[in-house]
Amino acid sequence: MRFTFLFALTTLTLPALAQNMNVAAVDTLTKDVAIAVFDNIVKTGNQPVAEAVYEQLLLCDDGCDPQEIIRQTGGSSWSQVGQKMQELAMLKMTQRFREASPAEANAAIRQQLTGFYVRHKAMKPYSVPLTAAVQAAMLVKIDRMLPPAPDTVAQTSTDASQMPGGTIDNESNISPSALAMSKLERSVKDEQDKNFWTMIVSGLIGLITGAGAVYFLLYRTLKSETDQLKGENAALSRENDTLRRKPANDPRPRNTPRPDLYDPQLRSTSPIEPTPGLTPVFPASAPVELPVVPTQPLQPSEPAATAEPTPALPQTPEPPRDEVLYFPPPSPAGIFDGAQQNDRISPESAYRFEVRSQTPDQAQFRFEAETGRVARFLTYRNYMIEPACDSENSYASQYTRIITQREGEAVRENGGWRVVKKALIRYE
Repeated sequence: MRFTFLFALTTLTLPALAQNMNVAAVDTLTKDVAIAVFDNIVKTGNQPVAEAVYEQLLLCDDGCDPQEIIRQTGGSSWSQVGQKMQELAMLKMTQRFREASPAEANAAIRQQLTGFYVRHKAMKPYSVPLTAAVQAAMLVKIDRMLPPAPDTVAQTSTDASQMPGGTIDNESNISPSALAMSKLERSVKDEQDKNFWTMIVSGLIGLITGAGAVYFLLYRTLKSETDQLKGENAALSRENDTLRRKPANDPRPRNTPRPDLYDPQLRSTSPIEPTPGLTPVFPASAPVELPVVPTQPLQPSEPAATAEPTPALPQTPEPPRDEVLYFPPPSPAGIFDGAQQNDRISPESAYRFEVRSQTPDQAQFRFEAETGRVARFLTYRNYMIEPACDSENSYASQYTRIITQREGEAVRENGGWRVVKKALIRYE
């Protein structure tokens, strides 16, 4: 039973994990391209805003949203660069890409990067920093997240060698040993995946075999008991038939009692024979008179006084109470699923709702999660925090806590809760 639950949990978790890895790979590529572009801009000198954006991008971990950093730190003056980064991030918006296998997602990301370079290679802010070596380093990182098909790596290497700037100095080029190490890591990961699935299949086969053996033993035990009960039933049936076929004139056993000794009617009509040798005390004709006891007439009892029914007290309805609910992260549109609400905090809980009895269709919420789960929410804050919260400051990798500065507001809608005013948080 435990192994069946593990298999079901693995089956349900793997597709969601694949979707998250595909989206995280696109965010990683977008961040690396933005870092390369702003690094080239900073080298030109006298760009303090670009330097601030560049520092925030370096502090941002893999999976963060570089467009949000460019928009918050750079402002409207660098919005065009953010729009260019949006072209790379558009890939993760499609359902087909999120549900693709790692190899298919890797191929799509490679094609997206190549198309981005071809469209903007005439512009120096993009063609100069995105050399063939830089793109190859980005793709090596993507290969570690999403193992590609072998033919995809070979084709991309050929295309990269044909790009302008394909001949790079020794400091920025990737050595053959690094590529060999990457292939070795992929082979080890493939072997681990193969061993994992082999273990699951072997466990299922063992579970099925064990269940079959237990079923066979139970079947034999029940069949033996059933056969024994059938034999006893047949023996009792034969004995009953034998007793039924017994003759009617069979002499009565000696210990059978006389019926006139127990039947009052027969005993009253049977004559009493005198015992020889004994003289009766009373003559046979003298009747025996019994003394008559005078009886007193029964006095009628007074009727009992009937108690009047007590009127039922009116029941006062219990006043409505305030309610506290806990929810996991909402959808990207800011909708909390009502089917996932809980009256107690759980490992998946991220938000605490307070519903007043006076306004049951309105609620105030704040970010509240278990301490050990905050790191996971920070890693995927684009999908778990930002749909329901605005932040006072930009996120950095050294932050480990989330403080609610102002509670948000939500309204009940179609069985769930929709965010109408985001909560204000601060990363610390």
